[in-house]
This record gives sequence, structure tokens and C-alpha cells, in this order.
Amino acid sequence: MRTTRILASLAVAFLGTVAFAGCSQTPAADDSFEDTIPAALQASDLGITEAFADKGVDGLTTHIMVGATFDRSELSTADVKKFVSLIVANNTVSVRYLLLVPEDPDGEEIDIVPQLEELGADPTYGTWLQITLDEAVAIAEGKTP
Repeated sequence: MRTTRILASLAVAFLGTVAFAGCSQTPAADDSFEDTIPAALQASDLGITEAFADKGVDGLTTHIMVGATFDRSELSTADVKKFVSLIVANNTVSVRYLLLVPEDPDGEEIDIVPQLEELGADPTYGTWLQITLDEAVAIAEGKTP
């Protein structure tokens, strides 16, 4: 009975360590994307006046949230492709999802779901618009259906 308790305790400790390690970033993680993504977006010809990029964890799944304020309230499919491509090109961390927050000058969210679907993504919408990194890479590489 005592051996069973010891093994159970060790198993719980091991799983806790694995879960903790999965939620933390290594000291060598390259967080330069927090500067490079917004800088690339603002330097582009997309009419972006403000931008940010931040990393998050949802359970054991990591994501990057990228927000951009555009100087207009509608984006073409080409604009959305360039927006996603710039994010992919300047990303320096391993993530599973991109959360996209495009806004117009009044701070209202711009609906880019139809453009993402046209580009081959299957976006989901919960609190934020989300596509997988694989979908984003396919968009950036021009691999549309």
C-alpha cells in the first residue's frame, strides 16, 4: 500500500512538472516578435496606424494575438493576405494559433472572415478571430484552394 502511494505521488509530481514546463517559456525564447511584427505592419503600405503583438497560453496551446488599427473600415482579400503574411514572416516563436484583431480608426473590429475563407482558412470566432499557424503559413505561401 505504501509503495502505491509513493508511486502515485511521484506520478502526480511528474505530471505537475510537465504541465508547468509546458506553460512556461524557456529563457532563450525569442520574443522579438513583440517588436518586429508591429514594426513591419506599420511600415507596410496597408495603412496601419497602430499595431501590437503579444503571446498567450490557453491550456497547453500557445498563440500570438496581433492587433492593428487600419486607416479604413474595409479590407480587400489582398490586404488580408499581406496582413497575415507579414505576421508569419516576422514571427519568432512556436505557436499553434494566430488571434487577429483588425480595427478601423474608430476602434470597431473589421470583419475579415470572408477574406480569410477566400484565402483557404477556416477561421473560428470566439472572443477573438482565430486561425491556425498552418493556415497562416499557407496563406503567406499563396497556397489557396
